[in-house]
Amino acid sequence: MFNPQQFRLQFPYFRDTQAVTYLDSAATALKPQALIDATLDFYQSSGSVHRSQYDEKQTALYEQARHRVRTLLNAESDNAVIWTSGTTQAINTVANGLLAHIKAGDEIIISEADHHANFVTWTETAKKCGAKLHILPIGDDWLIDKSALLARLNPKTKVVALNFVSNVTGTQQPIEELITLIRRHSQALVLVDAAQAISHLAIDVQKIDADFIAFSAHKLYGPNGIGVLSGKLKALEMLEPLNFGGKMVARVDKTAISFAELPYRLEAGTPNIAGVIGFNAVLEWLQQYDIAQMEQHAVALAQQVKNRLKTYAQCRLFDSPQPSSVVCFLFEHIHCADLATLMAEQHIALRSGVHCAQPYLARLGRSATLRLSFAPYNLQQDVENFFVALDSSLALLRE
Repeated sequence: MFNPQQFRLQFPYFRDTQAVTYLDSAATALKPQALIDATLDFYQSSGSVHRSQYDEKQTALYEQARHRVRTLLNAESDNAVIWTSGTTQAINTVANGLLAHIKAGDEIIISEADHHANFVTWTETAKKCGAKLHILPIGDDWLIDKSALLARLNPKTKVVALNFVSNVTGTQQPIEELITLIRRHSQALVLVDAAQAISHLAIDVQKIDADFIAFSAHKLYGPNGIGVLSGKLKALEMLEPLNFGGKMVARVDKTAISFAELPYRLEAGTPNIAGVIGFNAVLEWLQQYDIAQMEQHAVALAQQVKNRLKTYAQCRLFDSPQPSSVVCFLFEHIHCADLATLMAEQHIALRSGVHCAQPYLARLGRSATLRLSFAPYNLQQDVENFFVALDSSLALLRE
């Protein structure tokens, strides 16, 4: 059975008795001791990876991390795991890598539910190629309108890029159903932004049938500056490299250059070795925990907050149709930034603003919302700390 107190002890952040109550894990998760130890070990060593005979240990750990990600996603092979700097670079790698396959008059589909990393990237890609961009609406339940998707699919549809779990409301899209619909009515390549999903769901990239999937390590207790692009090998093979330079080449001479095989063809230059090795340690450490039980704990705390917020006058909740560890809300006639500032002064870490998802906020009819996001290391006391600070802040703002 999952023990949140024991899990919390793995995070040095909580050793500081003055630490703020951290309720912003959807932005970035806290870092466990396993990550810190592995990173320190690397920086106290020498060498790079795939460069010389003496860096064999580092190279082994680096490639072990790739294999662990393959296992995490049930990817086709280790070669289907490409290191990036994060979800944003992974999506850009796909978009730029497909430029030769998208021409004027072709069509690209995204949705109102997308994070800017996906929304902006494909908007700009459509401009570059002269392609037509379709933006799918989301309903009052914050789910993508399947009838709208069906209406947009046709032989000209080249890419459909969709969000799996929203960072605004925590809404989970029925991604398998959507991809099945896409397969039946087009030959489009499908990209799934799994940045928020990776820490909440067991993802089987072959089962959901995505051509590309992207996520960031720091959402899953890993380091910043590391991300993953994975998917089907045949789709990844289509991508022209975004970056050129060392390690991604097979042969270079004055008249011709040939590129290395996947995954190295898409990993130019000296990589973030410490980040990859640190993430390897995190993935190994996580194997002792049941992700479903961890999520159940975080969701229970979030649901308790939602239930209590419903008793507050002028509090508006934007809830997902499924259980979620995210609480999206605001108070009518109180600016979100003002409330967030007062909460921060009382050592409560939450998020205020557009959450890098302005089209989503526009659909909500709001210029900003507040967001709490719970993780398995949060406890009942964190909920109580939040409400003590909230009541104090509301009293000040309503004087």
